[in-house]
Amino acid sequence: MPSRRRRYRARPKLQVKRPPANEEIRAPQVRLIDADGSQLGVISTPEALEKAIAAELDLVVVAEKADPPVARIMDVGKHMYEQRKKQAKQKAKSKGGEIKGIRIGFKIGAHDQEIRLRKADEFLNQGHKVKVEMRLRGREKGRGDMARQKIRDFVAAIPGNPQIEGGISYNQGSISALVVRPRA
Repeated sequence: MPSRRRRYRARPKLQVKRPPANEEIRAPQVRLIDADGSQLGVISTPEALEKAIAAELDLVVVAEKADPPVARIMDVGKHMYEQRKKQAKQKAKSKGGEIKGIRIGFKIGAHDQEIRLRKADEFLNQGHKVKVEMRLRGREKGRGDMARQKIRDFVAAIPGNPQIEGGISYNQGSISALVVRPRA
């Protein structure tokens, strides 16, 4: 059977609503800002459009909700590009704080625990939350109290005095706790 080749799909660009520009402006008057940033006052829309054409630029509404709307003489493509960049930067900043998972066992060895402690510390230093999970199998399910104590001991061994957020929870054969580093 021949293998099918997947088509490459470009990631979609961030969608920014295009502001009204040039002939799309419906307001009878606008508060005009020149290309260099100086305010020219309240002017009729046709007159503002003539000034934009004379400057070989576009008349773009930057604040629709104002009374009268604020319009600026600028390149609309450049304005859209800057808006997309600003939105992408804002999206990148809001991404921080993921939940990273670390799984420990009931009978974890000393070296394995050290590695997981180091990894948990690294995640917490990056600003992430860490979900410490312990799967219970067989007779371990009857020793929930010991499992909770193991998780408390593990969290206490993480450097930097992290705290358990929301307590230790038990759900379908595993015990977990969400660990965060307190804000300084």
